[in-house]
Amino acid sequence: MVIRLPSLDPFYNLATESWLLDHAERNGPMLVLWVDSECVVIGRHQNPWVECDIIKMEADDVPLVRRVSGGGAVYHDPGNSNFSFIAPAAEYDQATHVEILLSALRALGIDATANDRNDLLLHGRKFSGSAYRHSRGHSLHHGTLLVHANLDRLLAYLRGSATQITSKATQSVRSRVINLNEASSSITHSAVWDALEAAWLDRFSYSHATPPGVDPLATLISDAAQEIDSRAAELREWSWVYGHSPPFKDRGTSGGQSVEVLVRRGHIEEVRGEVDESVRARLQGAPYDPRLLQGD
Repeated sequence: MVIRLPSLDPFYNLATESWLLDHAERNGPMLVLWVDSECVVIGRHQNPWVECDIIKMEADDVPLVRRVSGGGAVYHDPGNSNFSFIAPAAEYDQATHVEILLSALRALGIDATANDRNDLLLHGRKFSGSAYRHSRGHSLHHGTLLVHANLDRLLAYLRGSATQITSKATQSVRSRVINLNEASSSITHSAVWDALEAAWLDRFSYSHATPPGVDPLATLISDAAQEIDSRAAELREWSWVYGHSPPFKDRGTSGGQSVEVLVRRGHIEEVRGEVDESVRARLQGAPYDPRLLQGD
């Protein structure tokens, strides 16, 4: 089954993907395609202040999103296509997914290659990265395809706003990037999606095709709208987006004094150093912000 999500809301789209993953045993293998409005999406185990320029994103009103899978930080905008391969674990095969992606691109005249991380490359530059999740016998392989994304904004946002952090959080692997429209100026999301659907159905047989006139998404989630909305609301919560960051330390200057802080669940849990009580009181328990340690 191939599903094209109509929403541009990254929180709703990830919530829908999450629901489909949890029901993979009932629904069987599927390919889900969608586009998000502008945002930055980080992996489940990442530190947003290391991965992103949170301050610039806030100024530009670009939301931060944390997904449930691992992997690195990615930039989404209406020039970026997203794909998800969802299946029961027994029917899940990453190598097959990569071949579907490469086959679809070949059908569009794009001779791409894959590296050992399943990144897709064109002329040695990356246009697609992947992340994974395996849960309760269900598996997910999802990723991005840069079609005509704003690469200047991508590079501006995907750099940390704090430089003194010490953490065991997963760090992104930085790569040179390229849009697919540099290889073919006429390429569109629709053309990519049509090629992916054809390659997916060729691999999984047309017995998985949706009958004409049937909306597969509406059929699957007809009784799940409230649950998906609830999941989307949870993905928007500060406690998930920022508070789920692994514990970390940061150091800098506050009130003219050198200080180190220990941060857990996004809040400063401990203030270390010979600092005035007024500085300690201002930092202790506060939501972490790198600007707190960049002087007054």
